Amino acid sequence: MPVSVNSARFKFLDSITLNSSESEVEHQVIIPLLRLLGYHAIDWKTQVTVGKVKLDFLVRSFGTWQRQSHSSMLQPLPYLVIEAKAPKKNLSRNLWQLNSYLRETGAALGLLTNGYQFQLVCHYDGEIYAIATYSQKTLIENFQLFYKLCSREACLKFIDDIHHSQQQVHFNFATQIANDVANQDMLERLFRKKKTGDRGNTIQPSLIEAGEDTGEKIKARNGMIITVFNNKGGVGKTTTTINLAAALIKLGKRVLLIDVDAQANLTTGLGIDPLADIEEQGKKDVTHLLTETKTLLPSTIIHKQWKDISLDIVPSHIRLSEMESTLIQTVDVDRVLIRKLKNYKNDYDFILIDPPPSFGKVNTISLMAASGILIPTQLSPYPIRALEYVINRAQAVEQSRDEPLPILGVAVSMYDKRATVLKQEMTGRIQNILKNVPGGENISLFPESTWVPQLKIVSSTPEKGYPICEAEFDSLLTRSDKESAQEAFNCYSEMARHLIKLVEQGK
Repeated sequence: MPVSVNSARFKFLDSITLNSSESEVEHQVIIPLLRLLGYHAIDWKTQVTVGKVKLDFLVRSFGTWQRQSHSSMLQPLPYLVIEAKAPKKNLSRNLWQLNSYLRETGAALGLLTNGYQFQLVCHYDGEIYAIATYSQKTLIENFQLFYKLCSREACLKFIDDIHHSQQQVHFNFATQIANDVANQDMLERLFRKKKTGDRGNTIQPSLIEAGEDTGEKIKARNGMIITVFNNKGGVGKTTTTINLAAALIKLGKRVLLIDVDAQANLTTGLGIDPLADIEEQGKKDVTHLLTETKTLLPSTIIHKQWKDISLDIVPSHIRLSEMESTLIQTVDVDRVLIRKLKNYKNDYDFILIDPPPSFGKVNTISLMAASGILIPTQLSPYPIRALEYVINRAQAVEQSRDEPLPILGVAVSMYDKRATVLKQEMTGRIQNILKNVPGGENISLFPESTWVPQLKIVSSTPEKGYPICEAEFDSLLTRSDKESAQEAFNCYSEMARHLIKLVEQGK
C-alpha cells in the first residue's frame, strides 16, 4: 500500500551536506530511500559489473523472483538502476551515464541523485524519457507519485507481468511445436498445465500511464517553418540548427531540416556526403527542389538514423553557389520553397531552414518560406552589431509577404560563462539595439538557461556527423567530453522548450 507522506520519515535527507561524499549519498540517502519504498536488502545489489562499468545500485527484488520462478526461467529485466553522485556534482552533466546504463541493462527506470536532486527517467526500447526532477522538498511533496513508480510494490507487479508474459510466449511456442508434429498427448498436457498453473494470459496494462505529470505537455502547431538566420558567419547558426532539431525530436516533435547553403555544412554535419551519398547515388538535393518544377519535396528527403534519434534532411550541394542567376531569372522564385512545402508542411511540427550567411536570393527564398525567424548570435561586438541588419532584412522581406514574418527571438551560442562582465556589456548592447531598431521592441533575448556554452565538444561534433546528443554513444570520447556534451545538450533542450512555448503563444 502507498505510504503516507510524513516529513519525519525523510529525516535521512538531512544527514548529508555539500561536503558529503558519493559513498555517503549511497549509504545515508539511497539505502534509506529504498527501504522507504518497501525494498529489503536482498532486493538490490551494489557495484554490479555491466560490461566495463559498475552500477551503483541494481534493483529488481531478487529474492521474490527466486522464490516464485523456476530455475529454467530467465530472470526478468532489472526494474531500477540508481546512480549516485557527490552533492557538489552537477547532475545534468551525468545524465548520459545513467542513460547508457539503462540501455545496457534494459532496466525500466533510472534514478540519478546527489542527495539534493533526484532525476527520474524511464527507458523503453532504447529510448530514454524524462519523468521528473525533484529537489528534496518536491520529492517529499510528490512522494505518492514517486512511490507509485519506484516502490517494491511496483517492481513486483513489473516482474509478475514479465513472468506471465514469458509463460505465454513459451506456451505459444510449445503449442506450435505440438501442432507441427501432431503430438496430441503433448497438447493435452500443455492445456492441462495451463489450466491449473497459470493465472491467465492477459498482458497487464503498462505500469506508467500517461498523465498530466508525466512527459512533456507542450504542443506546437503543425508545420511551423523557422528560418535560422544571421548574415554574420561564425555565430554557430548551423550547429544551433542541428542540435535544436535534435532537441525537438527528443521532445516528441517531428522535424525536417532544409539546407540551402552551398557550403552544405548542415548536410555534412549530419554525416551526409553531398557527392558520395547524393550526387553519385543519383539522388536529388535542394538545387533540384528549387529549380525543377516537377521535383517534389519527398524525392529530396534523406532519412538519417543514429542511436537515439532520427532526422529528415533535404541536403545541399556546392552547385547551388552557381545558381544565383538561374534563380533570379525564374518567375516568382521567391515563393518557390513555400509552394514546394505547402502540401507537406503538416507532416512535420517544425521545419528548420539553414540559409547561408548572406543576403542573396536563396536567403530571400528561405525568409519568404518561413513562419518565423530565429536569430542565433554570440555575445561579442561584431555579431551583435549585425543584429540590426538582420532585423532590417527580415522587415524588408515581410513587405513582400501576405502574412507577417515574426522574429521569434535571439538565441545565444558559444557563450563564455566565465566572462560575466562581458556578458553584462553584450546583453546591454543587444537590448539597446532591440530598443532602437523599429519593431525590435517585440523581439526578446532567449533566457540564459538556453545559452549554449563555449565548449570544444560543441564545435567538434559536426565533424563527426552527428547531433551532440549522440556523443554518449561515441566510444572514442572521454568521460569529460560526454559530460560536456550533456551540459550543452541540456541548453539546446531548454532552447527547444522555450521555442515551443513561443510558438504555442502564437508569437
